Order: sequence, then C-alpha cells, then structure tokens
Amino acid sequence: MLENDGDIVRGLGFVTLYAAYLEEQIDNLLILLGPVEEYGEDKQRWPISGKIRHAKKIIAKLDGEKFADLLKNLDTCIDLFEDRNELVHGRIYGNFDRPDTLKSGRPHVPDREVDPAELYQLANEFDEFQAAIYRLVILELPPVDPPTEFCADLSGGESVN
Repeated sequence: MLENDGDIVRGLGFVTLYAAYLEEQIDNLLILLGPVEEYGEDKQRWPISGKIRHAKKIIAKLDGEKFADLLKNLDTCIDLFEDRNELVHGRIYGNFDRPDTLKSGRPHVPDREVDPAELYQLANEFDEFQAAIYRLVILELPPVDPPTEFCADLSGGESVN
C-alpha cells in the first residue's frame, strides 16, 4: 500500500502507473478468453472501457452467475478508470495560499479541489483491483478449449487438436 507523502505530482504518477498495471491485467484476461472470442489487434487498440465491456460480455456467455464477483469487479474498474481520466485529462493547478484545483478537460464541469490523499487512495484502489482481477482469473476461470484454428496459429500452422 502506498503511503501519502503529500506530493500531488507523485500521487498523480502513481495513479497513472497503477492504472497501467490494471489495464495490463484486463488485457491478460482478454488474451485468456481469446479462445472464446478472439482478442485481435483491433480490439487491443480499444479504450479500456471498451475492453472491460468486451470482457464482461464474454464472461457472461461463459457463466455470468458463477463469475458474478469478476463481473462486479470489472464494473468497479470502469469507475476507477473514469476517475483516472478525470484527473489525467484535467489540469491540476497548485496554489501556495489555497488548495490545489482540478480544472476539468470537459466543458461545463466545475473546478474542484484535489489533494494528494485522493490521488494516493485512487492509486491504491487500482492496485487492489489489479490483484483482485488476477486472483479471480487464476482461481475461478476454467480452462477454455481453443478453436482448431487458434491451435494451428500457435503451432505454426499445424492443428494440434
């Protein structure tokens, strides 16, 4: 767990770094689910919200009730990435005599105060959900039989089924 050292720039750096780790875990999940539905280069270029929605769709096809915790965690991941986007695509203005201010990159969104504690908490939440997704993938998702053409691609052209 990251400790808040009061540095807003470091906090924002940790948010972006830990968000990237979670995004990598979502990519790994989609690679694992590739035998059910291919995770091609076009899908790898999707925004993270699209990747998460795609993973949820595939998992629901497998067994939405059995993997309810994973689906719930993926919903939370969407919220975390929205919070990250607000911070990363906004602008933080440091002030010497008053609180730091976040100016949104979106029109008609009012300015708000932001502090290092909020950033460190978000970074820690990204870390927590990266581990939670990993645990659920390793412990709960069943092995998926790949289609014949997938096996042929892996073996250099010869089908292994």
